[in-house]
Amino acid sequence: MAIKNRLQAFLTHLAISGIVATIAMMTVFFVWYPAPLHTAVGVTKIFLMLLAIDIIIGPVITFIIFKPNKPSLKFDLTVIALLQLTALCYGMHSVFEGRPAFVVFNVDRFTLARAYEIDPASAETAAKNGNPSAKISWLQPKWVAAIASSDSIRRKEIMFSSAMGGADWPLLPELYVPLAQEKDQILKRARPLEELRRLHDNDTNSLADLAKWHDNQVKWVPMIGKAKNMVVLVDAQTAEVVKVLDMKPWP
Repeated sequence: MAIKNRLQAFLTHLAISGIVATIAMMTVFFVWYPAPLHTAVGVTKIFLMLLAIDIIIGPVITFIIFKPNKPSLKFDLTVIALLQLTALCYGMHSVFEGRPAFVVFNVDRFTLARAYEIDPASAETAAKNGNPSAKISWLQPKWVAAIASSDSIRRKEIMFSSAMGGADWPLLPELYVPLAQEKDQILKRARPLEELRRLHDNDTNSLADLAKWHDNQVKWVPMIGKAKNMVVLVDAQTAEVVKVLDMKPWP
């Protein structure tokens, strides 16, 4: 009977943990890191490992300590649940801080800018200037462009700072503008689809994905990720983002 009660408590705790984990996964992979950006950032394995550990440990401890007539049972279960919830919240906070807050077009490519990488001083400057493009969303990443500062002194500061390992254009919200504002530059730098086909001529899956579009419909621009570089398809006429493809942009 004791084993049966423990097993029932274990399964109940596991089911509750599973529901919470499902909500957490949907938040991470459908909101903060929409596919395939989770692969570009490299968060998938780490997050799933942390989530699996958090889900399993709580129910296992419940199975070990559960006794129906134990005086401190409610207290013990409450402590387990709080510790499990604390660990989950810590993991979710870390993932939230590392989310791609912006996908920034600069010069000839897109770059993923994670929330914790954004330069605080530049973000403060952007807020003071009332720049709506620089406002970080709590939900999905924002697509913006970064352009050179209109202040020649500030341009030199940024150039020397980036050369010394400091923040470059993609991490400086004061330089952000709406993506549509850089339409001409995007189309000028975007590459023909045929070039991407030649690059992946031995990859049948990639060629199948590219077969959905014609050369006069879309062009492509490289995207720099933290764990993996990818390709951004843009409309050949409007430069609007069509899709992010999990394909290498260079040989």
